[in-house]
Amino acid sequence: MKTIQLILDWSEVWSPLIPLAFYIFLKPRARWIKHILIFLVITLVFSTAIDIIWFRKRFGINPWFEKNLWWWFDTDPETGKKDIFKNTIFYNLNSFARLIFFSMFFQYFYPVFKKLNRFVPWIFLILMIINYTWFENVKDFSSRQHSVEAAILLFYCLLYFYKATLDDNIESPYSLPQSWLVSGLTLYTAINFFIFLFYKYLMSLPEFKKYAVEIWNVHNISFIFLNIFIAIAFYKSKKHE
Repeated sequence: MKTIQLILDWSEVWSPLIPLAFYIFLKPRARWIKHILIFLVITLVFSTAIDIIWFRKRFGINPWFEKNLWWWFDTDPETGKKDIFKNTIFYNLNSFARLIFFSMFFQYFYPVFKKLNRFVPWIFLILMIINYTWFENVKDFSSRQHSVEAAILLFYCLLYFYKATLDDNIESPYSLPQSWLVSGLTLYTAINFFIFLFYKYLMSLPEFKKYAVEIWNVHNISFIFLNIFIAIAFYKSKKHE
């Protein structure tokens, strides 16, 4: 069980390597792929930082953090010691990157997405600036940001399938390579919307903190499936060339 848990703990690092490997070996040339590639590299960097910070004591590198990044540590309210080093800012940055690059991905398919992208990402950015200026600490995991981001992307996914279903020029949405990616994103956002929405609240309650940590495994499993679906989309795209 410890081995399985360790695999899941590091899944946010190794699972983006699946579609990246497919891209390296297949080299699909669809225009929409570039934005997904950028996101995969960004999420790989952020996720690596998240897990290194999470496992820093096990790796024996916490003294280096204390010496060089002392200014980032927060005080533990239970012990009074300044020994909490938060990795959650990288989740917030990753959430923002996910919204930006997936929204840009959608605009290659139907004109309505270009219209939406003229204002939706900007509204999201403004709301997040307001949120972190007056309501939340950017170093803390933001349930508001993640749940809003998931809701927006889920709406984009459902709108895509609605448009694809009405499109008389295609036999089935799944005859299009990008539909596999959208399916993975639909699954990811639908599963994680409520996890994101309540995660910070659950973590704030001592009796539910362990449950909140364990339920993040559901997020990690859905993230693995998202990356598998992205890899399938890359494979299908290459076949359609």
